[in-house]
Amino acid sequence: MIDKSLLKVICVFSFILGAILGVIPLIPMFIWIAFTLVMLFVAPFILIYLKKLNIIQKIEMEQSLAIGAISGASAFLGFACVYLPIAFILQLIFKIQSFLWIKVLFFNFGFVIPMVILTSLLCALLNTFSGFLTAYFYQYFTHKK
Repeated sequence: MIDKSLLKVICVFSFILGAILGVIPLIPMFIWIAFTLVMLFVAPFILIYLKKLNIIQKIEMEQSLAIGAISGASAFLGFACVYLPIAFILQLIFKIQSFLWIKVLFFNFGFVIPMVILTSLLCALLNTFSGFLTAYFYQYFTHKK
């Protein structure tokens, strides 16, 4: 079971990690790399980091599923909070062709919020799976010794 203090730590760590990954795609050729990292690899990083800091004693399957979902959703929210406004400002100032779709999104502002929420849920789902795989391999290799 996850207590409230661990939940806060997971949310803060993953939001900060998502915000850091939100700066990387401002270089247009790195957008898919950063997006893939946010979609798949936030939960394994958070799980391993929490285990390394001894915040969690043992990586369990059920706990990894919850941590994966929470960290995936909050990481994408951090990603969107950093990336979307900065890319919009860069599009307005420099007329960068790679960010043209963001200008269209912000002019249809009613579409941005549902898109961010649905993508956040998708990110939570994919990070739940990658967190599950991390816990599975962690248990497999620790019991093998």
